[in-house]
Amino acid sequence: MKKLFTTLLSAALFLTMAVGCSTGNSSSGTQSSGSDSQTNSQSDSKNDNTSKTLNLAISTGDGSSTDDKVPTPWYNRTMATNLMFRSLFTSDSSLTEVSEDLASGYTVSEDGLVYTITLKENLKWSDGEALDLDDVVYSIQTAQKAARINSIYTAAFANISEMKAEGNVLTLTLSTPYSTMPQVLAQFAVLPEHKLSSVDPLKLDSDPFWVNPVTSGMYTVDTFNTGNYFTLRINENYEGEKPKIESVTTYFVTDFLTAAMAGNTDFLYGNASDLVEQLSSDSNFTAHEVDVLFYKYFIFNMKGVDGTENEAMQNVEVRKSIIEAIDRASLADLYPNAKVLNSGVPNDNEAYNGFDYKFDADKAKADIAASGYDLSRPLRICYYNNDQTSIDLINTVVYYLEQAGLKVEATLSNDGTTDLFTTRNYDIGFKGKSSFSINEWYTEYMSTDALFANIFGGDTAFDSLIADLSASTDKADTNRILGELQGIEQENAYKVPVFTVGTYVFTNNKLSIPESVEFCNPLYNCDVDYEKWEIK
Repeated sequence: MKKLFTTLLSAALFLTMAVGCSTGNSSSGTQSSGSDSQTNSQSDSKNDNTSKTLNLAISTGDGSSTDDKVPTPWYNRTMATNLMFRSLFTSDSSLTEVSEDLASGYTVSEDGLVYTITLKENLKWSDGEALDLDDVVYSIQTAQKAARINSIYTAAFANISEMKAEGNVLTLTLSTPYSTMPQVLAQFAVLPEHKLSSVDPLKLDSDPFWVNPVTSGMYTVDTFNTGNYFTLRINENYEGEKPKIESVTTYFVTDFLTAAMAGNTDFLYGNASDLVEQLSSDSNFTAHEVDVLFYKYFIFNMKGVDGTENEAMQNVEVRKSIIEAIDRASLADLYPNAKVLNSGVPNDNEAYNGFDYKFDADKAKADIAASGYDLSRPLRICYYNNDQTSIDLINTVVYYLEQAGLKVEATLSNDGTTDLFTTRNYDIGFKGKSSFSINEWYTEYMSTDALFANIFGGDTAFDSLIADLSASTDKADTNRILGELQGIEQENAYKVPVFTVGTYVFTNNKLSIPESVEFCNPLYNCDVDYEKWEIK
């Protein structure tokens, strides 16, 4: 089945699909300076010398960000938040080698349990207050209680048994070794205790702080126009080399491609075929292919830690039969450089255990009937990406499942995180994950994961192996652990990968970027020598 088939199928099935798992967020009013008008906002937001302003975009299309605040850097990093918030370390493009940022260096004990980190002296927040180890300790402690946070932080920080700050030296003592702790700390944004100490960690990401945040990076917020954009000016208290680009305008957009065509972003990323094909042939942009683990996968809504169960998905044979009914190789044809996989370990990795989810339409139909699933009950699919490639994929999945005798309802969510992990009015979710590493795929199975415990029920079956994986520094041992984890995940079928997909960063050719720059996974942070960027 090729793209032509799925495109035609999309047109046929589109009218059968409901739109919106939940009501989208609405913004109210305009904050700070700026126009009340959407039309006027885009012209008013730019500096008089528009050509010298860097335009960025934050997507609100999947509900991971809303247009009434700067998105928390504790969930996904963006170029805009990377320019505002710093970490103890910074990373190279592979996200494996770290160097100094807020910290001047660190040492690790031979047993891997004690990290001694030295903070630079005389650091300041954008409001002039001192940035010190109290902010670091506060941030790490609060991250362990936050409701909306990337699992790489909660998984790493759960191993910290003690933190001690003396002068500008922080000592982290771990209960068990965690081999990627420096890499995680290179992503973790330190936040200002003096502004957030009274905020409930469960509500931190929605606090008014994010309309005019105090920052530590090269820029700070200048104006904020709710629903439209915010602008950045140079942070005069930033102690490093000042950027050559004096102003940044960040637009809230529902679609990166439309924003690029309108001239509202000079930096964007994606993997949808329509975006990649159009911008790769656009003379105004340069494409940079980035080697990342970007998973596209199905998740099953089974039961939450609150005890609420979705009875229809409890039977593992139902879950396996559903996957058996879907030709994942055909779905992969929709994306550039997609590679079908059968676990969190790519098929070309030496740790892959060789298991294969087989597509067999006839057997799937018989197995679903034999599983006891109520065929009169609609099977509910929830997804959150609104690009045409994702819509084509979901329509094709609907077709496959209907051929297996199922009634299917597919709905497009306006807020994927809330609908998948809180509202939970679905059976199968389709989502993407731009992963930090293979380890991150598996940390989603942890019983303590703030999001996935809401659909996997806090199962502890994976916990000890994931802890072993996180501590391992020996390749053979790591491969053994990955082999065991693959066996458990394939036996349980809590989530099933479809494929990994190539990711591209696109930069406007009006930018002069050092040739040595290598871009990293765009949902994380690395050193791109931004202070040397110029606008031609």
